[in-house]
Amino acid sequence: MGIDYSKQAGRKITTKGYKKKTVNIEEIIHIKREGYLSTLYLQNGEKIYEIESLCEFERKLCDMGFFRIRNNTIINGKYITEVDKKTVKLEKITFLIAKRRLKSFLNWIF
Repeated sequence: MGIDYSKQAGRKITTKGYKKKTVNIEEIIHIKREGYLSTLYLQNGEKIYEIESLCEFERKLCDMGFFRIRNNTIINGKYITEVDKKTVKLEKITFLIAKRRLKSFLNWIF
């Protein structure tokens, strides 16, 4: 079973925040909820602050290779470089996987 990242190619989302911006889905490394804002971390180092909830992002992106590893974090599986027993590394950032999501994450990734 493999994850089909080809669904990301050419797909875009438009942010709903103060400054509307169109973002290529394949450029999103991860999304983190911080307070009342979701922050999209892009491949080029840019951060985009968005009012949309993680539930909305999860609904839009889960069939394109994204996975919610914690209540406040969604990752793009395309950027996974290492998986450990309880952590996942995306390029240079290591994330702890929530206990209750660990089994479903391991099933998803392997």
